[in-house]
Amino acid sequence: MKKEIDNIFIDVRNAFRLLSRFQERVLNIVNYIREQTPYTDMWGSKNWFSDEIRNRRNSPDKDYAKLNVYKDMSGLDFLYGHFFEYYFGATKRGRHTIEMSIFQVSDDGYFISNEENKDMTDVSSYASSEVSHSYIIFNVSVYTTKKSELWLYDPKRPEDDWKGFLTRFLESSKDTQITCTDKEHTILKKYEMQRFTSQSEADKVITDFAKLVKDNTGVEFFNPHCSRPSCNSLISNIQIF
Repeated sequence: MKKEIDNIFIDVRNAFRLLSRFQERVLNIVNYIREQTPYTDMWGSKNWFSDEIRNRRNSPDKDYAKLNVYKDMSGLDFLYGHFFEYYFGATKRGRHTIEMSIFQVSDDGYFISNEENKDMTDVSSYASSEVSHSYIIFNVSVYTTKKSELWLYDPKRPEDDWKGFLTRFLESSKDTQITCTDKEHTILKKYEMQRFTSQSEADKVITDFAKLVKDNTGVEFFNPHCSRPSCNSLISNIQIF
């Protein structure tokens, strides 16, 4: 029994080390994608299907032990890379505004599960790891209005909020979602993380999505294929598997 318990904690340590390396690689990939666009910064959001750990207002010391932790937290609250948004912001191309983010979906097992009482915080209700997927999702809105009206929104389903929109997309078998009006196009496409094993493979994905955006909006905002030495040096950083 002691040996079995010892082996469990060996697995735990190995899992955390693997996750650390994995998350560094994903961040490299997201940064590489961003660098092929006009965006110069990005912001993060975890508060989609589990809670962010926020600062506690009544901390005994403002500079020490200031995070708000409590009894009924989910284990996923501590795992930011499970489902995370990297928001790049908005940029202009002529009369068009282009808003973009990347979603990291490390495990879609919840979304594709057939369990009747499935729960995001209960990983035992997920579909098996063998049939589940890990995705990088590109999300772009191109519009001529003052602000986006279709960001993570489908006018055909007005009852869905942003989370409902993403849930429906991830539950579906389709890899692309396009919603549009005469003034805006919002385009999402999910790519399996296995597609990002090298810079050349990542470039193929970026080229594919850039073409999808241009074909639907006429707007081209991704940089041409990068062949400068400074870009080629990213190969070692972007390899993840």
